[in-house]
Amino acid sequence: MLKICVLGLGAVGQRMLEQTLTHKAFQVVAGFDLSETAVQQTLGKYPFVTCYASAQQAVAQSNCDLVYVATPPLHHSDLVRLAIAHNKAVFCEKPLGVDVADSAALATEMKASKLPQAVNFVFASAPAVHRLQHDLAHAGDALQHVHIRLHFHQWPRPFQAHAQWLTEAEQGGFMREVGSHFVYLLQRVLGPLHIDAAQGLRPRAQAAETQLSALLHAAEVPVTLVATTGGDSRDTVRASFIGAHTEWRLDNWYELLRLDKDHPSGLNVLDHADQRTATYQAQLNQLASLMRNEPHSLPSFDHALSVQRTVEALLAKVSTA
Repeated sequence: MLKICVLGLGAVGQRMLEQTLTHKAFQVVAGFDLSETAVQQTLGKYPFVTCYASAQQAVAQSNCDLVYVATPPLHHSDLVRLAIAHNKAVFCEKPLGVDVADSAALATEMKASKLPQAVNFVFASAPAVHRLQHDLAHAGDALQHVHIRLHFHQWPRPFQAHAQWLTEAEQGGFMREVGSHFVYLLQRVLGPLHIDAAQGLRPRAQAAETQLSALLHAAEVPVTLVATTGGDSRDTVRASFIGAHTEWRLDNWYELLRLDKDHPSGLNVLDHADQRTATYQAQLNQLASLMRNEPHSLPSFDHALSVQRTVEALLAKVSTA
């Protein structure tokens, strides 16, 4: 089994621990987090994981094959460079960092290392996205528009409520945390993405955005993005790919519906009952292929840098209310 060291034992680190329990290729053997609460939670649920006093010790002493960087973005570049220094493969959360120039340098260093590398964009492995791409390619119904709608009644979301860095402009906000996945999706499905216009608001100078809307295009297909927080309505995470006669709706991250004259309310076109688990297990399958130097669908640091450039360009349009 391939051994993983998890740096950052918060929500996404815990998800890796959960998903590797049932995957034959991987075992988490080491971890590190500055939070003693996170460490104790990990040791209580996963006693086979050794939690180290520092990231340096975790990478250097654990005999791991792969380092998963799951900390807040401010620390990504330092921890990736730590993994490179110890000749370890890297799976990193997005974004690569908080400074585009440093992220560009990091992508160059990662490529030069020739180590296995990938960045976590959930849509890279999602069965829903693979089916979406297949259907779009074979539908004979040219895309006319793509609409992205994101709404969060509470930000940070309840499962991340303890992560106050998500409320600050320096490294947080819904565009970096969630919107980046959809920028990646658009680039994956349509190609290079271009910003035509954008605007947004934040409540104070150092706070993360609370509203953002944008007009974009890719492959001559217009794209609209509307993202908001607040209110009492339910959360919405949706991408609608609209043709002349058919709409493919990627809903709630993992579900794919096809809407047409015969199915105006939407037909679920996927077989798996639990799309969330299917997606994360598929991601581990792709990660195993990466580690075996086999073809895989995971995005590289260069792909993540392209996403980061677009997200930061959108955030540059945000004003203080």
